[in-house]
Amino acid sequence: MTSSVRAAVLTLADGFRNSLSALRLQRAWGLAILLSFCLNLQAKPIKMGVLLPLKENNNRSARMVEFYQGMLLAVDSLKQQGLSVDITTFNTGNTPSDMDTLLFRNDLSDMDIIFGPFYVSQIPVLGDYCHRHNIWLVNPFAAPANLVKGSPRHCQAFATQTISQEEAVWLTTTQFADYNFILVDARDKNAEGNSFTETLRSRLSQQGIYMRPMPLEADEMSMDQAMNSLKNNMVVLNSPDIKALNTLLPHLKEYKRAHPEVNINLLGYPDWQAYTNTLLTDFYYFGTYIYSPFYRNPLDRRSSDFERTFIRWFHRPMMSTYPRYAMMGFDLCYYFLRGLQLYGEKLDEKLQSIPARPFQNDFWFVRSEEGSGFQNHHTQLIHYAPDQTIQLLIRTKP
Repeated sequence: MTSSVRAAVLTLADGFRNSLSALRLQRAWGLAILLSFCLNLQAKPIKMGVLLPLKENNNRSARMVEFYQGMLLAVDSLKQQGLSVDITTFNTGNTPSDMDTLLFRNDLSDMDIIFGPFYVSQIPVLGDYCHRHNIWLVNPFAAPANLVKGSPRHCQAFATQTISQEEAVWLTTTQFADYNFILVDARDKNAEGNSFTETLRSRLSQQGIYMRPMPLEADEMSMDQAMNSLKNNMVVLNSPDIKALNTLLPHLKEYKRAHPEVNINLLGYPDWQAYTNTLLTDFYYFGTYIYSPFYRNPLDRRSSDFERTFIRWFHRPMMSTYPRYAMMGFDLCYYFLRGLQLYGEKLDEKLQSIPARPFQNDFWFVRSEEGSGFQNHHTQLIHYAPDQTIQLLIRTKP
């Protein structure tokens, strides 16, 4: 980045913070932040709307601001490639009536693409508006899959839990069909864990594979009955809860020390990424696989460069969340704006072939049914290998 661009960036960052301060003096829907990133003044800019709850004065709002800041970094990056973007940003409030009021008082019908909202209850209102005006709507956050139905330009960017688990099960049963699978019951009736393990159990059963049960606090005899010394053993806990994992690990380590010839792997959940500060050594030791729709490699130089750029723009580090909201905003904004830049009206035909290298969130958009929108199916298995490397297992896009 040249010094002249850096100076412009700092001015923009300061202006953005001032605009957010001004939001506190307005009604919930009363102020738009208008920004323009133009490299070529003769080029027709992409008109981009961002509709998020930016002024709730809580952690959620802070994450939305950081998501938006990541989007600004993406737009600046694309500006260097000749893209011009006009950004219109609104604070949305948190109810369907807030969204109705915003759209009634502000004409957004000429937008090319809108990112938002956060609240699921507002999606039908904004979705209907975008459908009527032929605007691409990208919902960045978790939402029910059926909300894209009947809206061919509506994209659900965060893989639903059901889709993510189905993809994870496909990867697991494809890559490890010859493993011995062991199901550990945490006895906490966790909905996410039970859903995943039941989906996995069903798929394995179709392949003629039986999951052996094992207690959470298993003794050596119980482990002997569950383990297979002639195969690799995949241990699956039916809960993402850290307490259950911390209970299981000492028993597995004790057994592994007594039986070094037995190969043991762990299969876990997206939330386990947040435990790497304390459990990374154990993850490596058991060659752990974690399924997740997102992954940020803290050892990657690009990640470090991104974090330094974020600090230079906004004078503070990113929040330590999983996922990192700034990276999420960057990846999503870059992907769609780059797609519009390259393919324009044919974006829906090229949604799988947009050249973009993500920092954290990748995309594999699948149209749910004819005449409906797209859902992101991207999920990966993050492998913490015993040689202390990290590998990603990803399904090849068709």
